[in-house]
Amino acid sequence: MPSLMAALRERAPGVRMESRPWPRDAVAEGLHNGRIDFAFGFLPMLRDTRSLRLLEDRYILLLRRGHHFLRRRRTGAALLAALGELEFAAVRTHADTRRILQLLRLEERLQLVTEHFLALPSIVRETDLAAIVPRNIARGFGEGFAIVEPEFPLRDFTVSLHWSRRFEADPGHRWLRELVGELFQEPAEGRRRAAVA
Repeated sequence: MPSLMAALRERAPGVRMESRPWPRDAVAEGLHNGRIDFAFGFLPMLRDTRSLRLLEDRYILLLRRGHHFLRRRRTGAALLAALGELEFAAVRTHADTRRILQLLRLEERLQLVTEHFLALPSIVRETDLAAIVPRNIARGFGEGFAIVEPEFPLRDFTVSLHWSRRFEADPGHRWLRELVGELFQEPAEGRRRAAVA
């Protein structure tokens, strides 16, 4: 949002934005009936919408810098097995983070569920809780954190912008879609590198 708002202030200072969470199972209907203009995110359940692929992302493990888990260097299967030593915080709005814990049989290690990723920096910084978060979000948290990249199941995903075909021809709608693409769409070679990394 900060980058989008800065661009809007420069290019269209009169435009007002509202951002809010929306129930995943109601996104398609909200887009179609015009209650919401756009949906950003990893939304594979949306079938009858138009979309613009923005970037490839990956779930990572976020820990506070200096966490005892970081003392031993592990990779591959050994790293995944060692995750059982941790206790976790998760975000309700990203069901895949909880699904990853289930697939790894670590759901009993879940100690805290919060509503949004913005609550995680202070929680992780002040505790020994670990969190599974998108890498791009974690990079924005600033200093004081360590990022570990286990080979989680379901770890790679695509973030897209979604909208309804009903509003595709609207000039303002098209202008904002193009602006979002300009600001956030990775070049094709960046998408390929992210998929291979």
